[in-house]
Amino acid sequence: MNTVPHVKIILAFCALGLGGYAALSLWVVLVSRDATLLGDVIGTWKSFAVAAFTFWVGSSLGGKAKADSPSGKPDDPVSVKETEPQP
Repeated sequence: MNTVPHVKIILAFCALGLGGYAALSLWVVLVSRDATLLGDVIGTWKSFAVAAFTFWVGSSLGGKAKADSPSGKPDDPVSVKETEPQP
């Protein structure tokens, strides 16, 4: 069941954007050698890596939350017993 509308178009634009930025990055590193641009390019790739890692962690935890819910549906609330503070 496909729940994301136009997923092929979204993936194509993402691939195009990453490919274009990779080409620009190669030009900056190999041809330009401008220190400011090099720092920006490296910082952006680091941000991409952090975003990919956080997406992976979030999607992994989302799957775990779905498995832990009573009905197996992620939107169902899970009852949590509150304990009284110990004196």
